[in-house]
Amino acid sequence: MESEPQAREPMDPVRKVTVLFVAAIMVALGFVVFVAYNGMKTNTANTSEPIVSGNRVTLNYVGTLPDGRVFDTSILTVASNDALYPKSLTFTQKSEDTYIPFEMVAGNYGSGGTIKGFALGVIGMRVNERKIIEVKPGDGYAVNQSMIETIPINETAPATETITDTMFMSLFGTDPVLMDILPHYKWKWDVQVIKYVAGFVSYRSYPTVGETVYPFGDPNDADSPMGWGCVVESFDPQAYGGIGIISVRHMVSAQDVYYIKGTDVDGTTFILSGYNATAGTFQIHRSNSDTGYNSELAGRTLFFEVTILAVKSS
Repeated sequence: MESEPQAREPMDPVRKVTVLFVAAIMVALGFVVFVAYNGMKTNTANTSEPIVSGNRVTLNYVGTLPDGRVFDTSILTVASNDALYPKSLTFTQKSEDTYIPFEMVAGNYGSGGTIKGFALGVIGMRVNERKIIEVKPGDGYAVNQSMIETIPINETAPATETITDTMFMSLFGTDPVLMDILPHYKWKWDVQVIKYVAGFVSYRSYPTVGETVYPFGDPNDADSPMGWGCVVESFDPQAYGGIGIISVRHMVSAQDVYYIKGTDVDGTTFILSGYNATAGTFQIHRSNSDTGYNSELAGRTLFFEVTILAVKSS
């Protein structure tokens, strides 16, 4: 048989009041600590004045393209880790001692300063603050239109050409010798010197239909892949009164834009920067190391992850 339930002894009223009072004190103390902690966090985040134009700013940064590839940074661990931080086509690894915090004057852009979007982007930030600054094309690196060239996807070249002997030596790197066979300075197929009279040299190309040539570098180079393949589509040696014509198809696509670089015949580096399937053309954008002009960055939206380290009033 089950035992009868025993009646619970009523709580002492004084004890009940005491328990409630202690509980109330604990809740109040918890609230005070919470408020104090949050106030402390707020004060920590606002211990420095916001940056204004003219302040000298020391910071670290990571510059990235819209697809996240790093094109420049002040941080060695970012520069040296390609697995976590994939690099852009023109990223250059510098000596370790050059990876130090960057110093600049807020609001100072143009000659003697940084690009406009970066110079203005740090204004309002505070010490220890991290922020991603988006730099629009108009506030970044200006485009030099003379460095851009549009090329047909299906390009034609004359089979027979005549140039000065000085130009021949510049392009081919050797003196012209009648009947000599050597690789074309651009297309790499065989050419033969067929005439050399009064300072002028004529040479004729002999491509093989269906062959793939690499005029802008070797895309299969493991250390520094460059350029792309071009397929010889046709060769008509009798066209244009015997001058002959060669048709070449560039093996590029829209997916290659800003993902391929190459070297032109004059030694300049360029970026594949555009593709127009409707017009049947693509675009290359040359760089100029002498002036610091970087075709990969010119006219593009850029992102800078910035961490402010120190600020000094002007």
